[in-house]
Amino acid sequence: MSTTKRVARWAVLGCSLIAAVPAGAAGLACKPDVIVTNDKPASIKVLKFKYKTKVGGDTVFTEGLDNRKLAANGEKETWKSQKLGDAAVGIVVTETAIEYKNDNSGAGDGYGPPKTSKWVTRTYTCSDAQTYPHTITSADP
Repeated sequence: MSTTKRVARWAVLGCSLIAAVPAGAAGLACKPDVIVTNDKPASIKVLKFKYKTKVGGDTVFTEGLDNRKLAANGEKETWKSQKLGDAAVGIVVTETAIEYKNDNSGAGDGYGPPKTSKWVTRTYTCSDAQTYPHTITSADP
C-alpha cells in the first residue's frame, strides 16, 4: 500500500475517533448558569436540568442539580457553571426543562414523584457565559 493511501486511512480513522469522544471527555463541556425560580404556591425540590441539542436531536440529556428545595412564591436559585457533559461549547442547545418534585405536605419524604417542567425552546449556542433560566409555575405539572 502506498504511503499516501496509508496516511489517508490514518487521517480518516483519527477523525472518526475524535468525533466519537463525548463533549465532557474532551474537556470541552459547556458550563452555563442554570437559574430556577419557584412561583408555585408550595415548595419544590429541584432534581435535574434536562436538555436537548441540535446534534443529539430528540435525545434528552440530564445533569443533577443536588435536590435543592425552593420555597413557595418566588425563591430562586442559581447553579453557577453547571457542567453539561453532552454539550460542548458552541453546540446549540435546542430545548431545556427542569425535573423537580412537588411538596406533598409531609407524605413520604414530603415530596411527590418526579415531574418535568414545560420545555423551553432555545436557539443559541452554549457557552460558559450563557444562562438557562426557568420559572416553575402552577401551569407546570
